[in-house]
Amino acid sequence: MIKVNHLTKQFDKRGIAGLHDLSFELKSGEVMAIMGPNGGGKSTLLNILSQKLNPESGEIIVDKSICLFPTGEVPEALNVLKFLTSSVTLDIEEEKKIQLARDLADTFEFTFQLRQNLSELSSGQKQKILLARELINRPGLLLMDEPFTHLDPFTRKDILRGLFEYIRHQGITVLWVTHDLDEAFEFSDQLALMNFGKFVQIGRPEEFVRHPKNLFVAQFMGYRNFFSAEFIKKSWKRDWPEDELLIVPDRCWSEDPNGPTMKIEARHPSRQGMEYRLRCDERTLYLTLGPQQNLREITQVMALTPEWENCLRIPL
Repeated sequence: MIKVNHLTKQFDKRGIAGLHDLSFELKSGEVMAIMGPNGGGKSTLLNILSQKLNPESGEIIVDKSICLFPTGEVPEALNVLKFLTSSVTLDIEEEKKIQLARDLADTFEFTFQLRQNLSELSSGQKQKILLARELINRPGLLLMDEPFTHLDPFTRKDILRGLFEYIRHQGITVLWVTHDLDEAFEFSDQLALMNFGKFVQIGRPEEFVRHPKNLFVAQFMGYRNFFSAEFIKKSWKRDWPEDELLIVPDRCWSEDPNGPTMKIEARHPSRQGMEYRLRCDERTLYLTLGPQQNLREITQVMALTPEWENCLRIPL
């Protein structure tokens, strides 16, 4: 469990860089993914929680020990089993240390590497063992700052899947800085989007997709088709509040002869479909169609209308 109240850290007199009155709470076994642009305050938050930095003000309550991953140099001359057992700080017998190491080896599937030296392992295997070193002492809070970015997506997802199954079983709380939105959606219980040292939105991942708080959040979630009241009233003859924007997800268009015409400028395959870039009244729009739908040609003209029931509204 962790509870943070009104955490503040300033790096300059203008007060732009740093953290500004951050508050949040996580229960034991919960995972929070922290996202945002570079310089938004993500790493600063983890460094304060791990006591690498001191805040100006605020309160941090944690019920157990904290560890930050990755940390430290790796003694590559040691074999994996010796490396893990020598990392145990718990006051337990040697046999129990060995059993802890074997249990983690089973969880992260490196049992066959226990007798190998760390220097003989691949990057993916080494990352699993370094992670096991942090978990072997049963921390209450695990902090991760983009730990697996240099690994291929399949190896990274394999490690994350094993990790989050293990930490939920053990009741370990995790704060995890990542730039991979798909992984954050899949593995986190809570998502926090940061910018300029503040939480722009915080909550369950599905809320970011269904109810983005503002334009910044919507763009970060990958939405690209935004329309003002003026455009809507002109193009689709619908009343629309002047203080709201319409978001049309890329897949939420219907062909309609009464809709405005849009000319296809480019196309390329996307995940599970074909993506088109279109032009309409000096605006760039995006459409994604399923893999089995008819292939549309560049320069082809389409008339489209939003699937209104699947669109989103956000304040200006």
